[in-house]
Amino acid sequence: MDSSTLRRWVLDANDGIISTTGIIQGFAGAGANDETVLFAATTLMITGGLSLGGASYAEAAQDRAAERALIEEEQRQLALSPQEEREELRDHYISRGLDPDLAETVAGQLMRKDPLGAQLEAEYGVLDGSRVTRPWSVAARGFFGFLSGALPLTVAVVFVPDEWRLAVSLAVVIVSLTITGLVSARAGTGHPIAAVARSVTIGLFIALLSFLAGNVFEIIDQFIPQIDVDGDG
Repeated sequence: MDSSTLRRWVLDANDGIISTTGIIQGFAGAGANDETVLFAATTLMITGGLSLGGASYAEAAQDRAAERALIEEEQRQLALSPQEEREELRDHYISRGLDPDLAETVAGQLMRKDPLGAQLEAEYGVLDGSRVTRPWSVAARGFFGFLSGALPLTVAVVFVPDEWRLAVSLAVVIVSLTITGLVSARAGTGHPIAAVARSVTIGLFIALLSFLAGNVFEIIDQFIPQIDVDGDG
């Protein structure tokens, strides 16, 4: 798995961790029973994963269409004016520091072997014209990334007694965000300690806000008289 894929997984998994944390702590703060918390967490895990997967698919499909348009345009230009494309490729390598004779040799060899790939790499940084974005693969990665973040917390809700749910869920959040922070750092996005501290701090802050918000709703429910919609008093 390359670094860009790891970074994408970290983002998707963090979405699952933090979203599920907010739901569980919010419902716990509101005094919801076990069944309600479990239903909310499970529903979020599934719908959140599907939503993220759908959004990822739509974005990837747009990228794929743009990539295919670039490939088709390069193919058209190569068919119409191959010599002009070769000269552009030569000029590209001259601008990269090669002397004109060597740039001419390199451009000629690349144009004989893979003219489309050479042009795409020089102009757009695409190494292989056949490796366009695969929307379904991106969608699956988004869905399972979110699921991998949400699942540990959801499982904790199932197997942990009510009186231990808050402490255990926070522990699961810390462990999960520590793992994603370390993976993020390994993928080249920062120092491990800073990455872990940032992830854990954000997750716990959201958990605290969600728990307090749930408590607010519980207080409102307890102290504000219920409106009698039937008019019976």
